[in-house]
Amino acid sequence: MVAPKPKVKVGAWKTIMVVDPDTDNRKRVIGLLREAALRAGSSDTATPPPPDARTLAVHEADNGSAAWALIEVVKPDLVVAEILLEGLSGMQLLRRLRDRYGGEAPATMFVTSMSNEVDRYWALRNGATAYVIKPFDDEFLRTRATKFFEDRVDGGLDLDSNWIADP
Repeated sequence: MVAPKPKVKVGAWKTIMVVDPDTDNRKRVIGLLREAALRAGSSDTATPPPPDARTLAVHEADNGSAAWALIEVVKPDLVVAEILLEGLSGMQLLRRLRDRYGGEAPATMFVTSMSNEVDRYWALRNGATAYVIKPFDDEFLRTRATKFFEDRVDGGLDLDSNWIADP
């Protein structure tokens, strides 16, 4: 059975959770997401802009168990995670989100070193909205995340068109 795709509410992203055991990579992804939110917010004045670097709440964790505890409190709109995590793996985190919140689960993007087709297949089949393989080009992630934010503001993501990046 294919996991239900999350129902994405119209409006801007407010809260993001980034989960990666590597501090440098976590900070890099957070910076790129902030840049993407700013970029998306400046393109169209007719629609409400997504949050910029001043209003985007970003929470971070270095393992799946800590992430789950924080997710229960902050209720993020987007979770960006590595699959290889201590405690709960990224895939276990995704399944737990889908089991707990069903169609109201936050969008989940994997930025991971897991590059085989089986991992991609199962991540997307279980409801991940994006799968980016490390190492990745900063501009690629920034551009794709900008599109992610813009789609959100324009009335919702097309969650059937998952984007996948190879190094």
